[in-house]
Amino acid sequence: MWKSVVTLASSCVMGLCFGAAMDLGKVTLPLVIREQFLFRRFLMLKMFLGAAASSALFLTIASKLSPKRFQHVQEIFMKPLAAKTVAAVSLGAFTLGSGMALSGSCPGMVLVQVGSGVPNSLWTLAGGMTAAALYGILQPRLIPLYCTKSKEKIEEQTVMSQINVSYARLASSLAAFLFGVIYLVEIYFPWTSSSELPSWAKPWINTLPPHLMGVIIGSLQLPAVFMVADTLGSSQAYMTLTSQPLGLSGYLQQKLVHWNGYRMGLDNWWQATYLLSAISGAFLSSTFTNTRGLAHGVPVVQAFIGGFLSIFGSRLASGCTSGHGLSGMALLVTKSVIAVPAMFAGGIFTGVVFQTLNAQGYTGFLKG
Repeated sequence: MWKSVVTLASSCVMGLCFGAAMDLGKVTLPLVIREQFLFRRFLMLKMFLGAAASSALFLTIASKLSPKRFQHVQEIFMKPLAAKTVAAVSLGAFTLGSGMALSGSCPGMVLVQVGSGVPNSLWTLAGGMTAAALYGILQPRLIPLYCTKSKEKIEEQTVMSQINVSYARLASSLAAFLFGVIYLVEIYFPWTSSSELPSWAKPWINTLPPHLMGVIIGSLQLPAVFMVADTLGSSQAYMTLTSQPLGLSGYLQQKLVHWNGYRMGLDNWWQATYLLSAISGAFLSSTFTNTRGLAHGVPVVQAFIGGFLSIFGSRLASGCTSGHGLSGMALLVTKSVIAVPAMFAGGIFTGVVFQTLNAQGYTGFLKG
């Protein structure tokens, strides 16, 4: 009982911090996401790199403070990836990136958008929930298409298995490199410039540095490891929430074992609690800074389809922007290192295609 209270309470606090940090960094604006993939704005990149670098740094600290706990969360993250092919992970990540470019959101971000009043973000959420349910139904038939003949061992799934360097040294080097990239990007594209922020966003008044907000998000890895015994992620929560009706049918529970496996237990519900709390964090942040509802949203159809692609791609890849991008990268999981470029490739490809076909309909109207 006490463990449940601590886990869920920690998840709530983490979610509040996540929602507020995302909102204050203004990375939740669909225009910011779409123009990042067109290399016109760099708020999203700075927050992502800040969170990734911070994740690597704080997970390194966790590995030193409690090697056994660190190994445990490593195994939890890598277990669903062990039997998946690189092709499946890459295709899923590419699909996720395409969904991000279309919806101007991602699995974790959409809950923050709901809290901060981004128009049509509920449609993005609906698309994601639909995708989670469909994936849960189709998963038994998809297994033969994406599973390897033999599962990789945990120790074989990391970059460390390819080179003779310790995790702590490699992860801390990654963190230093990413912080260096942030510094260079900030020199050429200052976050306070008018080309980065919408006219209503005021630096240090209702908007804070995205890279700093990213560092705060990455720091949540510590409570995730020590209070929840897991690492940051988002898309699993969609499976937990959509699987609840299975409790009404024993037959469906037996037929849809994979989906039903997300229905109960702290291991599943902490992430759902974390994301649902992010709605409140974003609501409080945007309300106190008087920015709630100021962002422009994408059209309903694009929001729904983008949300659908994001979640279906995430489940196919066994990870999302938080899972692969923050936790997997920081844990130096080989398939995550492959998945992240695939996400960006999907976003860039989709963004360029839509911008070429209809610039006004893709990014132009969002600047109004």
